[in-house]
Amino acid sequence: MDTYSGLQKLSVRIRDIYFDTDISRYISHIIISIILGLAAGGGAVLFHVSLGGMRDFFDPQNVGAFFSLQGNYIFIIPSIGAIIIVIMTRAFPVVARERGIISVIRSMILNNGFIPLKVTLFHFIAPIIAIGTGAPLGPEGPAAKMGSGIGSFMSQVFRLSSRNMKMYTAAGAGAAISAVFHAPITGVFFGIEVILLNDMKSQSMSGLIVSSVVADILSRAVLGNDAVFKIPPYSVGALGEYPFFLLLAVLCGIISLMYFKLNGFTNWLLNEKLRIKNEYLKLLPVTIVFGIVLLKYYQLYGLTYSVMNDVLNAQIPFETIIILLVLKIVFLSLFLHAGSYGGTFAPSLMIGVLLGYAFAVSFNYLFGLDLNAVAFALVAMGGILAGINSIPLTSIMLVFETTNDYRFILPLMLVSVLSYLVTLYVNKGTVYAIGLQKSGIDISPMGQVDVLSRIEVSDLMIRDLEKVNYRMPFRRLTDVLMQSRFGDVIVVDDGDRLMGIVSLRDVRQALLSTELTDLLIAGDIISPVPVVMEHDKVSRAMKTIEKYDLENVPVVSGDEQRKIVGLLTHKDIIQAYNRLLEEWETDRFIHDRRKKQ
Repeated sequence: MDTYSGLQKLSVRIRDIYFDTDISRYISHIIISIILGLAAGGGAVLFHVSLGGMRDFFDPQNVGAFFSLQGNYIFIIPSIGAIIIVIMTRAFPVVARERGIISVIRSMILNNGFIPLKVTLFHFIAPIIAIGTGAPLGPEGPAAKMGSGIGSFMSQVFRLSSRNMKMYTAAGAGAAISAVFHAPITGVFFGIEVILLNDMKSQSMSGLIVSSVVADILSRAVLGNDAVFKIPPYSVGALGEYPFFLLLAVLCGIISLMYFKLNGFTNWLLNEKLRIKNEYLKLLPVTIVFGIVLLKYYQLYGLTYSVMNDVLNAQIPFETIIILLVLKIVFLSLFLHAGSYGGTFAPSLMIGVLLGYAFAVSFNYLFGLDLNAVAFALVAMGGILAGINSIPLTSIMLVFETTNDYRFILPLMLVSVLSYLVTLYVNKGTVYAIGLQKSGIDISPMGQVDVLSRIEVSDLMIRDLEKVNYRMPFRRLTDVLMQSRFGDVIVVDDGDRLMGIVSLRDVRQALLSTELTDLLIAGDIISPVPVVMEHDKVSRAMKTIEKYDLENVPVVSGDEQRKIVGLLTHKDIIQAYNRLLEEWETDRFIHDRRKKQ
């Protein structure tokens, strides 16, 4: 109790100093950034060590020796991990849904960077188990989520303002990326380009830089200063090779688009066509098939940096490279949509190495050229990373820093940017903007966020609404309609599922078109109406209302029953919009006043 009280007093003291004078604000900002860098770097080191320990523990030889088994039992390892992952997911379903970098960006937009500690802990442990048991995913997404969670938690402990919480949440994510890849500049660009959505502020920049540098220093001190990739001697070639780099850029964009198409197909297959709700039935079949594939292509198992080095050093046959390329893309999509945990940066690097190497070897064989396969493999790493993850600047810096080689920087920049532009043109947005839009968060080109995306339909909907059974006689229906507060009456079936609505216009049309109104029931004159779900963002519901020129829209449950649960009115949305806009402008005003004082 005394320790907690002392921590509270310390946090209050730091907060008071932070807002006392300009110089003390800057000094305390640097101190907090250093502490955050140490914490995020330490977390990344712990993540790295734990992941290595998990991989060693589940090594097929160790598993066979532990259970006194003979033969290669690698095929069962991913399924063991899947069972553990599903148990965790079912035990903490709400926390489990907050996965990936998208959830961090969403928390920045909707909650000013607030991330509950339990979310950080869950998404620290789950990816270690998943990747440690062979899932073909990367550590950078979980590491960034861990770093942002540490930044958010520190801000909560020190009781900093919401704007400072956003700043340190972004800085923590960048610091973790810096520590994982030994790439401090990449950490800074990642924080700006991904977490902050290119919304650069000078103070955010300084926090990102300090935290990323400190985290990298700590990581190198503990884990060593070895380069990730062992690159053999190579040459970029003459100016005449640049048309082939342009062709490689387009190919990287096409492969990235194929990955997105595969994502859409996988999501449709699992969630719409097969409608698999059980987590075991969704993930276990994928891991079983993956385990069988591993018997032949062990190179797909878990983290694949050693495999990338083997490709660069011509240790893997060309035919195997082509097969690994296809399988890596397929299983990356399957694992992510089946419910596993991990990132896409490291897999993107492997896809790039395989693609670039195969590209150069193929052109050399078919046309008698002398393209350097190593150079094209390195450049394609940036192209695929930029295409799949919509991060051209971060991709350039990540490949540059992890290779410690400047010679191929020009084609790397060219291929990374062009690949990104290809996917941006076809998809009409970055992967993060599209992901946020699916969550009901609409980001304008100027980086401003629709305030209605901060609340769900269930927060505004009217639960006490007039609804009638479809068997209700016409005369009784008109009485209910005349007393309705909204001018419409919702008609439901015997299972309380929405069938449509009846308005005064429908009643008037019935009276004009038939004299046998006494024989009519509510189900005879209903009109179809679009619906929204209770967990949709209000911004999405507003688009529905505007599209169909409605005053009210029925709200249905998000499960398969689709029962009517409420009514959302245009009037309530406008009132909520004005209230949220006033709160947002007040927050900006307070922040601006503090800056001027």
